Amino acid sequence: MLTNSGLVSYLVIHKIRQKAIAEALDVSISTVYRKIKGLGFTQQEIFVLNQKLEIPVHTFFDEIIELSEHK
Repeated sequence: MLTNSGLVSYLVIHKIRQKAIAEALDVSISTVYRKIKGLGFTQQEIFVLNQKLEIPVHTFFDEIIELSEHK
């Protein structure tokens, strides 16, 4: 199961609020919450967040890499 812990950690450390993500993607805050909690972001959304908020692309995939390294 993916938890997006790498993304959540990055957002906390860099003080990026869900509201900023919602505004960048032009969606509601509750949609952002659901995406962070497990629904996930599309490739286009990741690109937009990288361009507008400078969130590194690898941040969205850290948990996937971490899970595959444990096998």
